Amino acid sequence: MSVEESLSNQWEPSEGAFAPPCLPARYARFGTFQIDAERQELFQNGLRVRMQAKVYQALLTLLSQAGNIVTREEVGKRLWPERLPLSLDANVNTAMNKLRQALGDSPEQPLYVETIPRRGYCFIAPVEFSDVADLPGAARGEDAVRTAPENARAKNGNQPLRYTLPVGLRVATLLLTGMVVGALLVLAWYSFYGRNHKAMNSTKDTSRPAESRLFRR
Repeated sequence: MSVEESLSNQWEPSEGAFAPPCLPARYARFGTFQIDAERQELFQNGLRVRMQAKVYQALLTLLSQAGNIVTREEVGKRLWPERLPLSLDANVNTAMNKLRQALGDSPEQPLYVETIPRRGYCFIAPVEFSDVADLPGAARGEDAVRTAPENARAKNGNQPLRYTLPVGLRVATLLLTGMVVGALLVLAWYSFYGRNHKAMNSTKDTSRPAESRLFRR
């Protein structure tokens, strides 16, 4: 069985298997995300995040022990309670990578899931548990879905929005700016020309008496 097939299997515990991680309340909130444990869904800003069943269970496993280190073996037993896969490390790594993609997280600069070398993983973001829904989408059960690539782009959505002027208004603004600059240039030229013209006239006036004396001789 491939890693993808192993992750895609639905989590259906059998008798004697590990029980799903239990959260202190129905809703768990961290960052812009909210989990509805009763409906087993993850929301971001009211939009449902699509993720595989095993990836969701990996998130619950970390959230149930937020702030503590969860070993790879414990993650593996939670995701595959009946029989651990032969390539446990590869399966756990793939599950965590997909979880980071869904959260828009990064292993180099983690906001939510931190890898503890040679030990396991730790959920490092503050988590708030409540029995009251905070995000409207989770409360109403909206069908809007956000995929993992959209979550990666949404990670940068905290930056202030930039307002872009319509094309027509931008063209009119450019034309008006050009007219103002042109008018200022014309005024500057007339001012420069007027000063030079007065200077030339004053020079001619001062030279006339000398010329008249020459002609009289």
